[in-house]
Amino acid sequence: MGRESHMPSPSAGKGRRVSASRRRPNPEGLKTLRKTVRVLECFSLEEPRLSLTDIARKVGLPLSTTHRILATLRAVGLVDQEGDRDLYRLGIKLLELGSVVLTTNEVHREALSFIEELVRETGETVHLGVLNGAQVVSIEKMDSPHGLASHVTIGKGAPAYCTGVGKALLAFQPEAVVDEVCRLGLKAHTPNTITDPSKLKKELTQVLTQGYAVDDKECQPGVRCVAAPVRDHTGSVIASISISGPATRIPKERIPSLATRVREVAGKLSLRLGYRPKAQEHEHGTR
Repeated sequence: MGRESHMPSPSAGKGRRVSASRRRPNPEGLKTLRKTVRVLECFSLEEPRLSLTDIARKVGLPLSTTHRILATLRAVGLVDQEGDRDLYRLGIKLLELGSVVLTTNEVHREALSFIEELVRETGETVHLGVLNGAQVVSIEKMDSPHGLASHVTIGKGAPAYCTGVGKALLAFQPEAVVDEVCRLGLKAHTPNTITDPSKLKKELTQVLTQGYAVDDKECQPGVRCVAAPVRDHTGSVIASISISGPATRIPKERIPSLATRVREVAGKLSLRLGYRPKAQEHEHGTR
């Protein structure tokens, strides 16, 4: 009888099985969600408006399936349709959601005063970027009072391998991440773009050593950029901050002083995010 008292009842076991099944994701639901995300990802700054046919072709789905997804997205405000025309664009609801993300994003929130400080001191454009796959995405930007240094738009991705903010992030990623970036191809954007994987890896090793990255007219003709990594409380590099401007205002002789300053500011921002160098630098000194 004692042993029986410790045996689970059939109903108890059944209850646990039901609970476990509820925790398992629904395969069909995941498939639908992935298709929906693919539809949203079709839109870009280059193609802000797309027809049903264009979207279906881009995501590789039947017209009926694509239309059904768009109808659902339109119903909740994530996609708008332009009058009676067969053209769709992203809805204002996404802008609202994006604003919430930026407002509550700790690194973005804490970085604003430092960005203003750098623009005031250097007179150049300052960016805050994060890594998204093989691209770096600008999540904050403040332009130089002397004129725009770049055409980078907040929320738009740029190749990580040929930008200062991107290289400052890539250098601290696992080697597999860098290998994947190289596998996808190192397209030349200017005559200075590094297109040889071995040369890129050599430069990233140098970034690790010196603590900052330089974009020497590699992404945009005539534009130089100096960037440094930003760490969180775990010591992981989660963002980078950069100073960029025309090469006429940022000659090579000015790079060392800008590098020193951007490293100092990135270090202060990291401390604000909870990073403690002495306790963590031995754990995160390499990729």
